[in-house]
Amino acid sequence: MRHTHADWAPGQDDHARPLSPRGQDEARRLGNWLRKSGHLPSHALVSDAKRTGQSFAALALSCPADALAELYLAEPASLRAAINAQRNTDCLLLLAHNPGIAELASALVQTPPAHAAFYTYPPGATLVLNCDPQGGTAQLIDFTTPADLAPQKRAPKGPI
Repeated sequence: MRHTHADWAPGQDDHARPLSPRGQDEARRLGNWLRKSGHLPSHALVSDAKRTGQSFAALALSCPADALAELYLAEPASLRAAINAQRNTDCLLLLAHNPGIAELASALVQTPPAHAAFYTYPPGATLVLNCDPQGGTAQLIDFTTPADLAPQKRAPKGPI
């Protein structure tokens, strides 16, 4: 999972950027989707950046999490090493940053999802995989983005 939308201000330290109100809402929707879909992690690895920690908190999942400095703006090889170090985890959530998380997703899936956003991996993009720890690839289970989970806007009633 990529962190959800964050605020940005000129001169602000990137590591300290907080989630925007939009990002908070996106993370809550993603947490609801994970619960409703049955994609519940037993453990999470989260970049120690402020926005990833806030994304994880807003997901409101009931699993333990480790905030790791080495996941901040990590390359795919570092992300893969963090995953491979988790020996006794049935379902792992990895919450990190682009471009590393998107590049790792592309490298892991045998068949990418039929979803245009997979190739841009927007904030909050969430990929669910069944991984083969020995083979280094994974089978696609699900993919969504916050835009997919946005409330549907109703058409106005009455004459236009």
